[in-house]
Amino acid sequence: MQEDPEWWRTWFGESYLAVYDEVLRERTPAEVDGIERLCAVRPPARVLDEACGQGRHAIELARRGYAVTGLDLSEYMLGVAEERGHAAGLAIRWVQADMRRPPQGPFDLVLNLFTALGYFDDDRQNQAVLDAIPRVLAPGGRLLLEVLNGDWRVREFEPREWFSVGKVAVVEERALDASGRRMRVRRTIERPGEWQEATHVLRLYGAAELEGMLEAAGFRRTAIYGDWDGSPLTAHSTRILAVAQGDG
Repeated sequence: MQEDPEWWRTWFGESYLAVYDEVLRERTPAEVDGIERLCAVRPPARVLDEACGQGRHAIELARRGYAVTGLDLSEYMLGVAEERGHAAGLAIRWVQADMRRPPQGPFDLVLNLFTALGYFDDDRQNQAVLDAIPRVLAPGGRLLLEVLNGDWRVREFEPREWFSVGKVAVVEERALDASGRRMRVRRTIERPGEWQEATHVLRLYGAAELEGMLEAAGFRRTAIYGDWDGSPLTAHSTRILAVAQGDG
């Protein structure tokens, strides 16, 4: 299975939204409730939403009174986010940038959600995403990181999966490098009159490895959860949520 090591430059576009947009829209208010609960944050706190995509968390946070900056590398996704934020009458700062080079803060909270960590072939570059965050946090600020639970994914690995979203049919063919903790996914998307195939690669993380990476980045304390309601991480948790406390 061949892949582009910089797949993330082109992956996030119209086809991505066709698969994820509607189902994620429904989940967003409950996830923002979880952000407020897990991070003990309240408006008008300053929030940086990294890899903000179509702006679903950024827009909901701004609607609740937070001062929000949304960052993404994709011009297409930022365009969608800005259009939606404007339609909602919200003042949100949108920044096209690489996560390894976030805008100047200070921010009270940085979000990195929906498995936006682990895009890079080089583990040092994935670490660089975390290393950059303390530099833009206000004293006592926090990071909320949400990723696929790599330990669960390796244990419950499925080489092929089919699912549908409305009129969109999706087939995923997966290859797992268990020793390198990387999963390669070839996704075929079929819509009426249209067919598209693309490949992406994710670095899979377990809780212990994430805690070590966050400590190396300079965070002084990390709490690990298995869901947005604050429940503990278990072997059956499909996601990992980590709340990391900065200095100060």
